[in-house]
Amino acid sequence: MPLYLRYNLVPKLPDIYLSPFSEKIGVTWKNGMVWDKVLIQKFYSLLPKNDFFVVLDLGAQTGSFTLLSKFFPNSVWHAFEPIKEAADTLKENIKINNIENVSVYEVAASNTSSTAILNMPKINSWGLATLGSNPLRFKPYKTRKIKCIKLDTFIKTNHIKKVHFMKIDTEGFELFILQGAKKMIQRDHPIILMEYNMINMKQCNVLKEDVNKFLTQLGYEWKPVTCEDILCTPKNLKFNESL
Repeated sequence: MPLYLRYNLVPKLPDIYLSPFSEKIGVTWKNGMVWDKVLIQKFYSLLPKNDFFVVLDLGAQTGSFTLLSKFFPNSVWHAFEPIKEAADTLKENIKINNIENVSVYEVAASNTSSTAILNMPKINSWGLATLGSNPLRFKPYKTRKIKCIKLDTFIKTNHIKKVHFMKIDTEGFELFILQGAKKMIQRDHPIILMEYNMINMKQCNVLKEDVNKFLTQLGYEWKPVTCEDILCTPKNLKFNESL
């Protein structure tokens, strides 16, 4: 595939292929290096190798997590990315890799189904784009109106019987996504890998205590897996019982 880029997500697994435009959006892919590769490998290690499962990827960008679906053909993935250029590139990357078990939605998950204003830095920093009204990690920025959906509404509309895993990386907006998915989370108790960055939360007028309280109310415990990400699991629930 001479027109495409090659990157490796997990050692000893085949490479994945990318549209060249992938390297222009954010810093996920650069000179053969993958941003958050340790976290990607951690997420991969959580996924059952032979069982069916459903994943929600919130803040999918160009697919550094979603493209793991290539190695789990019996699973189903729903990828949410509100930036049109990133969503279109993700769709192209899925096609390049002959992946057939992923659906991409050009929409942001939220606690309401509506529209919102996304604050966006330059294209090479789009990974920092935030729905927070007070961007703290980039200046200047442009704004774009985007569509939002409440995950509980999405789950009901699409008749999804069970969600097993969620990956959430939305620059401080994670609490609102959890709020919009409360019924599903209480029903399914998915394993959640989530960004947990105080500066990002501040952009969205959220405190860590707010996130902690909500996770506790949902019956979750959590532990850090990087300096700004946590793994959330239901209390008193063995991992294999969540499948």
